[in-house]
Amino acid sequence: MFVIILWSMRYHVKHKEESRARILDSAAKQFRAGGVETVRVADVMNAAHLTHGGFYKHFADKDELLHEAIRTALIEVSAQLAQLTEGLSRNEALRTVIHFYLSEEHLQRPELGCALAALGTEMARMSQPMKRQVSMALDAYAERLSYLMPGNSEEERRSAFLVLFPSMAGCLMTARAHDSPKRQQQILLAGRAFFTNAFCGSGAEQRESTQ
Repeated sequence: MFVIILWSMRYHVKHKEESRARILDSAAKQFRAGGVETVRVADVMNAAHLTHGGFYKHFADKDELLHEAIRTALIEVSAQLAQLTEGLSRNEALRTVIHFYLSEEHLQRPELGCALAALGTEMARMSQPMKRQVSMALDAYAERLSYLMPGNSEEERRSAFLVLFPSMAGCLMTARAHDSPKRQQQILLAGRAFFTNAFCGSGAEQRESTQ
């Protein structure tokens, strides 16, 4: 009997963890694709193939779901970029990141991309408690990826990240705002050229090596 009860408890815990992960995966995609105001809890649960009533077993409200979903999305993109750049030199890795970030693929698939580019303007309008939670997720995002940045110290690399990634997000948001594919491509191409030169060009390498 004890073995059966223990197995049942373990199954319940595992099932709950799997359900929570499905909700977060669904929410991370839904919010990035549709925006914070448009997406409802019911939409997230339907996409996760779970009942609406089960939501409150995992989250207190939509705000808690939102900041957890943003954190999840940023972790996913960090892992994707780490895998994409594995084995490359820092300079080549950063070039690869810039070209991926400002790519047609990233432009067309916001639900799988950087939450900063998908939700940046909405983050700025969130309540202070929400901003605190989101800021923690963004700080962790910077911490995971700043090793790719040029600089002779952790502080310099962190500063470079805080310029590059929000700037690339702005380029991507602007490209997505245009209805002309030609204009979108012009923005992406110009952004890739500018940021590659600024952060990976000979000037950036020289500053890094002489400081």
